[in-house]
Amino acid sequence: MKGSSRPDEVAGAYISSDLSDPLLQGDLPVVTPPDPLAPGDQCHFVAPVRFGRRRADLYGHLLLTSGWLKFRGTLDLSITWSEIAEVHLAAREIVIALQDSRRLLRFSCHSQAETARGATIAQYLAQSARVHTADSATTFHHAAL
Repeated sequence: MKGSSRPDEVAGAYISSDLSDPLLQGDLPVVTPPDPLAPGDQCHFVAPVRFGRRRADLYGHLLLTSGWLKFRGTLDLSITWSEIAEVHLAAREIVIALQDSRRLLRFSCHSQAETARGATIAQYLAQSARVHTADSATTFHHAAL
């Protein structure tokens, strides 16, 4: 059927647009993380994922917290939002581009809807960190003058 969308794609688009309004107001969902977080850090998204693109991919959980993108599995990875240059959505993958690096991190979710939700939250958190970092640099610059 030409022109028809898969249910996953429709659900992903709906979730992404459904999150947009609350995110514009800074209202992020809060979920319970599988492990305790640092004081003051809140978890906004948790999903089982495959990390990488090879047979030796790692399986674990992707956590998006107020301060970090975290992967918890046989290998643990934590990246602050200010280290992230861009967040892309590619089919069922959340693709993370790091600042000052050509390296891409790929997290494959179970459904397009889950991927869309995670990518939307990650984009918001990464963009908020860039704005906050820019504001801090501007404030510092003005204070130095």
